[in-house]
Amino acid sequence: MNKLFLTLGLSLCTWVVTHAQEVTTKTILVKQGGKTLVIDQKTQNITLKPERFSIEFLNKPYQNKKNLFYAAKALLTDNSQFVNEYESMSFDDIAFFSPGTGFAASFDQNQFFPNLSEEGHQYLYYASNSDHRINKIGTQKEWDIYQWNLDGVNIDGNEITWSNYRIGELYLYFVVDQNLNNTIDPDEHHLIRITFKK
Repeated sequence: MNKLFLTLGLSLCTWVVTHAQEVTTKTILVKQGGKTLVIDQKTQNITLKPERFSIEFLNKPYQNKKNLFYAAKALLTDNSQFVNEYESMSFDDIAFFSPGTGFAASFDQNQFFPNLSEEGHQYLYYASNSDHRINKIGTQKEWDIYQWNLDGVNIDGNEITWSNYRIGELYLYFVVDQNLNNTIDPDEHHLIRITFKK
C-alpha cells in the first residue's frame, strides 16, 4: 500500500513539474542547458549564464492559402531605462515596431546573433522549412511551438557572443500578436530583464 502511495505521489510530482513548465499562450519559456524558466509576468527579471539560450513560445501556424504570417516581434536593448509601457498600442505607433524597422538578417540554425538596437526589432516567423527565422519544434493542439536560439548579439555589424558581452544586462521585449490585430494586447507581451552571471 505504501508503495502505491509513493508511486502515485511521484507520478503527481512529475506531472506537476512537467506541466508547470509547459509553454502556454500567456507564457514563454527561456531555456538554457537543462534549466527552464517560465516567463509569466509582464515584466520579469532572470539570471542566465553567458552562453546560448532559447526562447520557446506558441503561435498559430502560417496559413498558406491566406498568406497569413503569425509572427513574434522582439526588441533587444541594453538600455536600463527601457520600460514595459506599450500595452494596447498599435505596432504602427511604436517606433521600433513600426513597418520597415524589422531586421531581415539571414537565418542560421546553428548560430543566431540578433541586432542590439532601439531602432528596430527582430521579426520572428515560420512559413515553411525553407522560409523562417525561428525553429518549429512541435505542436500543441491548434498551436505550433517555436524556438528562437540566441548565441549573442550583433552590435554595429560585429557578432558578440554572450561570453564576450561586457554590458552584463539585456532587455528583451517580446510580443506575440496571436490574433493579428496589430495591437499589443494584455497577454501578448513580456519584458525580460536578463542578467548574465558565470
